[in-house]
Amino acid sequence: MKKKCMDRLIGKYCKIVTREPDEERAHVVFGFVTDIDHAAGLLIIESSEGVGCLSIKTIEAIKPNNNKT
Repeated sequence: MKKKCMDRLIGKYCKIVTREPDEERAHVVFGFVTDIDHAAGLLIIESSEGVGCLSIKTIEAIKPNNNKT
């Protein structure tokens, strides 16, 4: 995904689907995208579980979501 497109997601509540290369099932995370580190390839999110980071390479889908559950 291009930098310009991903930067639009900063500050928005999103549904993020990730899958590690060696796993069969995908993981879904809901949270606010707080920052994107393009150099390191990390997406920093704040969810109900706390602050965390996801590798951009493992992300399969991102969808902005209006429901803050």
